[in-house]
Amino acid sequence: MTIIDPLQPAPKSRAPEVRNAYRFLKGAHDSVVALFDVSQTLSSARRASNVGRQGRMNTQEIDLLRAAIVFTASGLDASMTRLVNDAGRYLITRPESAARAQYEEFLKAEISKPQVSSGMKSAITSADPAGQMVDYYFAVRTKASFQGSEELKRRVRNTLGIPRNRLSDSRIISSDIFFIARNAIVHSMDYVQENDSGKTKRTHRSADSVAYLCNDAFLLWSEFIDATADELKSSR
Repeated sequence: MTIIDPLQPAPKSRAPEVRNAYRFLKGAHDSVVALFDVSQTLSSARRASNVGRQGRMNTQEIDLLRAAIVFTASGLDASMTRLVNDAGRYLITRPESAARAQYEEFLKAEISKPQVSSGMKSAITSADPAGQMVDYYFAVRTKASFQGSEELKRRVRNTLGIPRNRLSDSRIISSDIFFIARNAIVHSMDYVQENDSGKTKRTHRSADSVAYLCNDAFLLWSEFIDATADELKSSR
């Protein structure tokens, strides 16, 4: 039986800023486990009704696996958005932190643009420019869903000042295979064109291949949370 691995435990270090991010990730993980359970229940019932107790998964079973990929991606968006907002707002207050350096570089780049954005103008001219610039910074960093490894590196790892020897480029890039599957499902319902004739078919998804994608994704999201907890601990 194909299973979804247990989620990595929450960080043990004192880092309240990562608790909500972990809670969101745990919720997504629970949903994905349930989707796999339902898919395998349907598969068992189908096999029991077949003489040979074999056969390809049907559309309903595969759609549940596709849904598992989408729920995993939703967990990423919710968890990483909360992580960046909750932990990032503390980390940028530490004068020597890498997160602070990233924030300052962002501000310099924003005010150096030939045309300063309306959001930055509003922040600068507000009654609380310091607070509003922080709000604008994190709004920019979390304004859209994560589409691939480059965004995870830029919008999460770099924003939080996580060192590369803690979360390497190669480790994050390994998630691109997950994002390719997620985007195919979300943007084209998993349909691909067979040939020049224009005919289309849906990509087949097996339980084992989807479990691999989801397990590695949940592990990586957990590694982001653990690495952030370590940064918080070292900054205190």
